Amino acid sequence: MLRFYAITRNSSSSHLNIFPNVRPTRSRRNLDDSLLAFRGNWRTRDARRYRSSRAETRNVEAGRSHLFQPGNVPVTDETLGKLAADAARRWGDKECVVSLHQGVRLTFNEILGRADRFAAGLKRLGLERGDRFGIWAPNDVEWIIGFVAATRAGLVSVSINPTYKLNEIAYCLKKAGIKAVLSPANFKNQDYPAMLLRAKQTCPTLEHIIIYSKDHVAGTRRLADVEQLASKIEVERIAGEQDRISCHSGSNIQFTSGTTGNPKATLLSHRSLVNNARQNVLRSEIRMENKVCLNVPFFHVYGLIKGLLTMFHTGVTIVLEARSFNPTKSLDAIIGEKCDTVYGTPTMWITMLDVYHRVQPPPITLACGVTGGAIASPELFKKIRESFNFNNIKNIYGLTEVTGVIFHSMPNEKNELTDNTVGHLSDHIEVKVVDENGKTVPFGTRGELWSRGYSNMIEYYNDEEATKKSITKDGWFKTGDQFILRSDGYGQIVGRLKEMIIRGGENIFPKEIEDVIMMHPLVAEVQVIGAYDEVYGEELCACVRLRDGAKLEKEELKEFCASQMASFKIPHYVEFVTEYPKTSSGKVQKYVLKREMERKGIIPASPN
Repeated sequence: MLRFYAITRNSSSSHLNIFPNVRPTRSRRNLDDSLLAFRGNWRTRDARRYRSSRAETRNVEAGRSHLFQPGNVPVTDETLGKLAADAARRWGDKECVVSLHQGVRLTFNEILGRADRFAAGLKRLGLERGDRFGIWAPNDVEWIIGFVAATRAGLVSVSINPTYKLNEIAYCLKKAGIKAVLSPANFKNQDYPAMLLRAKQTCPTLEHIIIYSKDHVAGTRRLADVEQLASKIEVERIAGEQDRISCHSGSNIQFTSGTTGNPKATLLSHRSLVNNARQNVLRSEIRMENKVCLNVPFFHVYGLIKGLLTMFHTGVTIVLEARSFNPTKSLDAIIGEKCDTVYGTPTMWITMLDVYHRVQPPPITLACGVTGGAIASPELFKKIRESFNFNNIKNIYGLTEVTGVIFHSMPNEKNELTDNTVGHLSDHIEVKVVDENGKTVPFGTRGELWSRGYSNMIEYYNDEEATKKSITKDGWFKTGDQFILRSDGYGQIVGRLKEMIIRGGENIFPKEIEDVIMMHPLVAEVQVIGAYDEVYGEELCACVRLRDGAKLEKEELKEFCASQMASFKIPHYVEFVTEYPKTSSGKVQKYVLKREMERKGIIPASPN
């Protein structure tokens, strides 16, 4: 889980045509209303007209959990590079991003101008279409410039978690075969250039380390210098090369942990990213006048789709309150910048509510809010509505492998639906819920959710075996999530077939944590399980069996973990055990182990 149409100008007039491939199945008036919606003038009547004209959900197998949601508008073949250029033509000098922590405000024209200069500079460095370009950075404006530059140059951007440590970044560089990487000089006391220079020794493809900093660092290049490498003609040539980039080609790689513990590189296309973002815009009712406080990170598909790409689709302004989420700064940004729309995970909303009620700032009234990345409780939705004086809160569901969102709340739907489902099936998506034998189950029956459509990933990059295990020959992606599908198109996530733990919207697989803990010389065996947490949804609990005669303090083990991996992966609970419950074949029964830990009071018992 987030664990979530082409734009051209009419040659004969200034009329903006967002649907060049649309057949004349609707009236000119309805088409114009849709254009107004995407130009940022989404009025109540436009949303109402969308709902009334929305194609009915098709039941593919009578009485069974197998649905397809047609769309009123065909899927477009626009690329991300063209999307960014169209946004600059439409909104030019309008402010599009405000980075409060950097003291920077940029317009659409400024973003595109810097991105094209950077793209031309990357080409001068020898990067060619299809090469992988890493972005290892927090929510700075340079992340946006780097991403747009990559799309304009025909490169495949690789989004990397900025909290990763040396061994994690080295793995990502090698797995994706990254040729150049962009990063800040530091973040959270980490020396990025030093780590990248060390990682470069084991990554033969990495040729260029580009740092955005005023200072020069030996062995690296400054972003400002790379932007000046190309001539004016070379920069202008970038615009003319956009037609050579296929919408079906890979555009972005997102790392998502695999069941083996090693992150998988999910390759997404231009087509899937552009269209998934557009479907989100249609459901979210975002308009140009809105100002979005973006709490979620760009490196996550949630932040990319709901933040950056929504900005290019609608002309909305996004506000970056900090390099990483800070509830106090988020509330300051909402008040100071007059943000009326907020995106966050359930954990982010919970911590913002805690600070809001403790500090008691001036009253806040929002127009729209979105929660995703983990399961949110009905009680949380109620608190959000009451605290921020609005009713338009959206729930979403998706995965990195399906380019973000495949279920999304509808415009003006009843609170009961928002609170108790993950939304309605998105347009142009087909889903079914199956049993352990791959047979479709009746509506209202639990099973594994499978998805098929334009939004599915291309592949797990450089991992044919994992791709074949996850995608069937007829194009179904197996989500691994236990799901209930309703005949009206709404869905409910009720569990996970995989062992994945979702902590504050971050996907964590136990095997990855277990492998690190097993590196400790005093550890003989370890099993990591999820533990219920009111704020983060889930926390990690490490059940550790030490070597005979060994003595180790819990805090010592946590410190060891902190030196090896990102902070969100460090187990909150550590319990030393002498044995594990096992099957007759010797396999550890993690669900029994979790039940024992709950019974003993080691970890909180789940309310479900």
